Amino acid sequence: MNLVITDSGLGGLSVCAQLMALLKESAGSRNSANPVDGLKISYINAVPANERGYNSMTGKAEQISTFEKILRNTKKLIKPNYIFVACGTLSVLLKDMQFKRDNNSLIEGILPLGFKLLLDSLHQNSQATALIFGTPTTINANTFQDELSQNGIEQSRIITQACPELATQISNDPEGSFVAERIRYWVQQALSQLAADNSGPLLVFLGCTHYAYCESLFRKSFIQEGYSQISILNPNLAAANSLGKIVLQDQGPDKSQSTGISLEFLTPYAIPQQEIITLSQLLNPISVETAAAFQNAIISPELLAE
Repeated sequence: MNLVITDSGLGGLSVCAQLMALLKESAGSRNSANPVDGLKISYINAVPANERGYNSMTGKAEQISTFEKILRNTKKLIKPNYIFVACGTLSVLLKDMQFKRDNNSLIEGILPLGFKLLLDSLHQNSQATALIFGTPTTINANTFQDELSQNGIEQSRIITQACPELATQISNDPEGSFVAERIRYWVQQALSQLAADNSGPLLVFLGCTHYAYCESLFRKSFIQEGYSQISILNPNLAAANSLGKIVLQDQGPDKSQSTGISLEFLTPYAIPQQEIITLSQLLNPISVETAAAFQNAIISPELLAE
């Protein structure tokens, strides 16, 4: 099976790492040397250039055009059986993309998994309020608000907070004091939207794959603001679980050819050294294989071919 995981940057590597950890755990429970046989995972960094991220583009048309191009070239280069968009920003764009219409069963985004996680949690606790943190593209699309409202969740129980540039800041210094200060600032901004008489529990939804790297800093910021009764919802783990089921279901009965997993990281440009250092430190404890693939990046300008 050829599996592609893609993101508008490097946050989705956490999904890849969690998937590898789950597959190794599954292999251990079956006393198998290899987690699965014949699986090739290709992580595609879908950002066209280091200084040109999706949230800095001129608008939706340019974002869609750029991602469409990378997806078309990915399909041509890798011939994937399944493409998973581990990115809230890019998942928002899928519904308006011709590639999705032409390849509906081939590609899915993380948003449906995030919706289910949020909706189930809100239904389980009728007193809870959801605080949704995401990139400007994700938040400004009103995707979460609209979907939750259509499923019977009152608008008063939904608070959204865009966090401009936070994903980039996390990639460069995830445990640093600057990132901690920025997360605390965005937490304060979200809390300022709470009704004065709100005393119910809070569901903190990390709507950008990068934010999972700093889950502990989000929790600490809420505690510093006097809110200890929170539940952090991390769709990255839900995504890894979903992909794990897809991969294991793909396994055929013939195990005579044991080839294990190959994992590669493709990017249109060289990743800056500081990002390699900081993210490798975060990935290594979860999956050394993912960290190694990231450190041995394949520079692939063909991803941007017209």
